[in-house]
Amino acid sequence: MLMNAPKEFIDLVYSTENQQNYIGMGNPNARIFIIGREPAHDLNTDIGRDAFHQDQELNRSNWKNLFENKQIEGRCNPRRPFPNQKCLRADGNNDGTATTWVWYQKLVDLILGREYDRPYSLRPLDFHDFCFHTDISAAAAKNLATTNKEAKEASVKERSRELFSHPFFRQFPIVILGIGKDVGQSVPLEWCAKVLGFPTNEVEKAYNADEKEPMLWVNRDTKGHRTLLHTQCLSQPSWEYITKIRDIIWSDGKSDFCWPKEY
Repeated sequence: MLMNAPKEFIDLVYSTENQQNYIGMGNPNARIFIIGREPAHDLNTDIGRDAFHQDQELNRSNWKNLFENKQIEGRCNPRRPFPNQKCLRADGNNDGTATTWVWYQKLVDLILGREYDRPYSLRPLDFHDFCFHTDISAAAAKNLATTNKEAKEASVKERSRELFSHPFFRQFPIVILGIGKDVGQSVPLEWCAKVLGFPTNEVEKAYNADEKEPMLWVNRDTKGHRTLLHTQCLSQPSWEYITKIRDIIWSDGKSDFCWPKEY
């Protein structure tokens, strides 16, 4: 059985009410929870369909395999999904990774105050040891322009009902919703309140109202001592932007509560 997994997470994986194959990746004992937009796979290609199958369709069954000491099916261990990749953009000839993963790594390192004494391009991709990551939609798309909006909205509804409503997702003190103005632009307040339990009257803009500024909203559940940051999609943010995210988390007194409870 996978050691140190919280009971809430095990319950979620085995729940008969949860029909989602794609639960997420990373450390279920983490205190940082990142929600992205959707899996970035091109389902019109053999490579994209295989990647989606490996990473998302086998995700839940492979969590069960970890719990039951069985062999992982395929190549993707959801606990440490990309251990051999480096923190630089993949070009087909290096050991790099997706651009979004590079920025997730930099953001998580900033939040944790981690320093690295070698060039970042040599840094192993290990942010999944320090956070749990999933996507608001399981309807894969190569990019925003190729998104099937109907399939995406249906997936968001299903995952909100079957997955995100589970108590496991309300135990993270730090939640980063990195989807930008997405899903009919109704997600920021309504979805955060209804699904994740963040009150709508506790929202502020971290940047000013100038539309030229990057969007960054902060929603605090003071009763549950949780902070949610609703950010732009984190595929190409600026260093200033992710530093601002770090500063908000630290100003909320979360700097001592960022590291995972267990590994």
